[in-house]
Amino acid sequence: MKKFTLIEVLVVVAIIGILASMLLPALGKARERSQAAVCLNKLKQISLAALMYSEDEDNFAPLNENSDPWAKKLSLNDFLPKIDTDESNNIYKCPKGADINDYWAINYAMNWRLGWDNGVAAQEDWHANLSLDSTHPSATVFFLDAYNNNAIMWKGGLDEDAVYNVAEGFRVARHQNKGNVAFIDGHVEAISAQGLLYMASKNYRDETWEP
Repeated sequence: MKKFTLIEVLVVVAIIGILASMLLPALGKARERSQAAVCLNKLKQISLAALMYSEDEDNFAPLNENSDPWAKKLSLNDFLPKIDTDESNNIYKCPKGADINDYWAINYAMNWRLGWDNGVAAQEDWHANLSLDSTHPSATVFFLDAYNNNAIMWKGGLDEDAVYNVAEGFRVARHQNKGNVAFIDGHVEAISAQGLLYMASKNYRDETWEP
């Protein structure tokens, strides 16, 4: 049996090292794409659950009231699984998101124009509770990757810090500099950090935020 010399062994080790250095980045990118796809699928499930909920609520999305945010209403009414803060596959946990704590502190946020209760009798102007009836449903944001685990996304809160300056798990553009967004027609898409900031620049009465 032929014995390998030390030089031959070192050459083989070097070649393996080179191949590994070439493959690892590709594997890392593949994993990132897989995580982004899982996140998109979860947002799709969430938006469809909220649309089904709205069918029994005169076409209104779940209202966020004090101890009862939208996610809690969807889960307690059996439209989605209940939250499990220890389960990485939980519907409210993005693969790239920070740890979730409760129904208010999750990885996905609702457009505040569709279900925010400002605590007063008069729900009007930018605090008005809007139905999902729309002439442009494919243009209006429903849910998106949350900033800082906040279950509500305010237009004014979608700034550079929220989009890409904070820690990865808390930012909106957490998927290779993109954030995932669901619209009220049920479709979901990945939007670049620049695109997210452009959305934030739109007036709160724009079709981006208002059905």
